[in-house]
Amino acid sequence: MTTILATAYGCSAPPDVGQWYCNPETGFPSPQCIPDAGADADASPDAEPQAACEAQGGECVKIPDDPQAGFWSPVPWATWFGPASDMPKKCPFVGGEQFRLYAGLTAPPMQCDACECREATGQCSGVPGEITIGAGMCGAVGAPSLPFDGPGGWDGSCTNANALPAGAQCPPGSGVLCAQSITFSALPPPVNEKCDVKPSPIIKVGGTKSTEWETGALACRSSLDTSLCGTGDQLCVPKVLYPHRQCIWRLGKHTKCPKPYDYELPRTMYPFQPQESRDCTACTCGAPQGGTCGATLRLFDDGACSSEFMKRPISSVGGACDIIFPAGRAMGGKAVTDHAYIAGTCEAGGGEPIGEAVEDEENAVTFCCRESYIFDF
Repeated sequence: MTTILATAYGCSAPPDVGQWYCNPETGFPSPQCIPDAGADADASPDAEPQAACEAQGGECVKIPDDPQAGFWSPVPWATWFGPASDMPKKCPFVGGEQFRLYAGLTAPPMQCDACECREATGQCSGVPGEITIGAGMCGAVGAPSLPFDGPGGWDGSCTNANALPAGAQCPPGSGVLCAQSITFSALPPPVNEKCDVKPSPIIKVGGTKSTEWETGALACRSSLDTSLCGTGDQLCVPKVLYPHRQCIWRLGKHTKCPKPYDYELPRTMYPFQPQESRDCTACTCGAPQGGTCGATLRLFDDGACSSEFMKRPISSVGGACDIIFPAGRAMGGKAVTDHAYIAGTCEAGGGEPIGEAVEDEENAVTFCCRESYIFDF
């Protein structure tokens, strides 16, 4: 910002000294802040060429002459800076768009879908490890018992192994009926249990990435003519109005601008797509918990398993004991059928946000700009 002191003189009053602060960003600069070319301005040898440039809506701008200028673009481009959401759809200049870049990245972590598990699956088979006939009520201490298991390798199909005729006594001749209760142990637990990941409604388990930028830059290639500015160190380029700037550019991040394009600090801008490592961890499902096996124990009067007198559910949770009614009846055949898996539950895991998004510094572009017009009066 430049400070100007101006003095006004009257016939009978002391000089009036006023102070103005010249801000190049203001929309309405004070008249005192507008340079006066002087009465002999037309005497400049470049006046006529510059007038020719201005007549075509342009202005003569100096080619960078800093020792480091060779690394920068020699031609200034009309560059718009402003809120990213307000960036123009297209360039207002004939040359067309060269860069559309951004700064001020906001990239929160990935919004991951919730992980879910399908219902657990498992397989059930087999028979109770032990079946016995008791010559007493369930829980009777010291009561005689007889094995009522199936044959070796029994798969639960009908068998008359260890059949007991009606009225059998334990021990023989004691008058104590053998078939008063039946006790069985638990079924084998489930095998091959698992839970599969339940896909999200969008088929692939994933999430949403949010990327926003605070500031945008739209660099437009300018038409130019060196013959309209009189000297070889100037170019005639389209005159730009705020918020455009006449800017040169250079790939990468840089902290110093060459003269006379050092009106403001360098601006480093980035492509819209950041360097992206945001993701969601894969969904997983833990081992099923609480799954059990169930089946039906069937008892028959005959060995061919055609006359059923009792059936009851059994499970892998534990064994049980049932009363036989009437006591002393024939225990001819047995079978274990209707195996079923009662699903457990699985705890879902994964679906956690990881990684981050950062500016793509490999493709950064730095702009250095001249002072620009605010409004054209």
